Amino acid sequence: MPTLSVYRLHFHSGFHLGLRGVNPEESSVTIPSDTLFAALVDGWRRLGGEVDAWIEPFLGATPNPPFLLTSTFPFVGDVRFYPAPTDLRRFLTQNTAGKRVKRIDYLSEYLLCKALDGKLLDDWLPDEADDTVHASTPNGKSSAGTFLQGGRLWFAHEPEITQLPHWVRYQNGQKRALSALQRLTLWEEGRIPRVTVDRIHSASAIYHVGQVRFAPECGLWFGISWRQPTARVRGTDISYRESVAIILAFLQDEGLGGVRSAGYGSFTLDSSPPHVELPDIRPGQSAWLLSRYHPHNHAELAGLTANRAAYRLTSVAGWLRSPDSPAQRRKRIHLIEEGSRVEAIEGVMGDLVQVTPDYDSQTGRLPHEVYRAGFGLAIGMAKEQTHG
Repeated sequence: MPTLSVYRLHFHSGFHLGLRGVNPEESSVTIPSDTLFAALVDGWRRLGGEVDAWIEPFLGATPNPPFLLTSTFPFVGDVRFYPAPTDLRRFLTQNTAGKRVKRIDYLSEYLLCKALDGKLLDDWLPDEADDTVHASTPNGKSSAGTFLQGGRLWFAHEPEITQLPHWVRYQNGQKRALSALQRLTLWEEGRIPRVTVDRIHSASAIYHVGQVRFAPECGLWFGISWRQPTARVRGTDISYRESVAIILAFLQDEGLGGVRSAGYGSFTLDSSPPHVELPDIRPGQSAWLLSRYHPHNHAELAGLTANRAAYRLTSVAGWLRSPDSPAQRRKRIHLIEEGSRVEAIEGVMGDLVQVTPDYDSQTGRLPHEVYRAGFGLAIGMAKEQTHG
């Protein structure tokens, strides 16, 4: 069973992570694994570490990374959520898979484990009526599940409802109706006005920046699967586990994402992260991705066309920051999104993708390579779903 070390991020003032191009008015709700890996690399460099030495095990035709990262996902109290599968309807009988299923972005850990074990999830699907406290399922039983955040989060009453924050479960000392839970705001996406001043004419101009703020006892978590935690960073006496701890301690104040000069992205990291064990992937069986993934050989590409494979592509571009040159645009690449199902292969899935900008002339060329992480961290499915 692979073990994930769990790290929870409690953001102080929310964060901003651009979605598309140079538009600052939009922000992603979560931080993908490739961005998180880039933040670790940048943090190591800013602490005075040698980047080439730190990323060395992640490179090559057969990389041997000391660890793999998930993307970040929401948590509410002690309930962790995971990316809903791209093919969520396969986990439900046809007559219960209504339009509301399309709103679901994340499954709780309990529902994830049920799905991984080959269980259909109909009994946990609430009724469409907002005023229904206990929804009715096709077999006549009451629903054992509820939505949060307008239907984007899906969790099980038992055993998870007692793990939610007290303010979520109670209002003025009275227990909330289950139907009221999904209307609570666990995070808020908004735009914050800011002002820029023209250096020549001292004229001001207003613009807006997208921001995500989390309610108390809510935030983002990510997992690390340690493969060689005690391996030393080349040229140092520091292990990779120690280096990650040092970098995360540094990033708590420095922040993650954009507009950090205004206080965005700073967070408090849980000091004693728990661990969670999830099923191993097995070659030839379905693998459920918890990170973005860049297939880099024929075997991995073939896994996208296997029976029951279901995936989404995302286009990744954006700006790079280098101490040796002004900010530049990275090469655009395409990655498989979290929640996708692909056929597992033996060994490490994915690679580091070279995204260094190319120019016709030498002017502006970077003196170093730039990479984007595309290693796939996936969990195995013990059984395939069958509609009864």
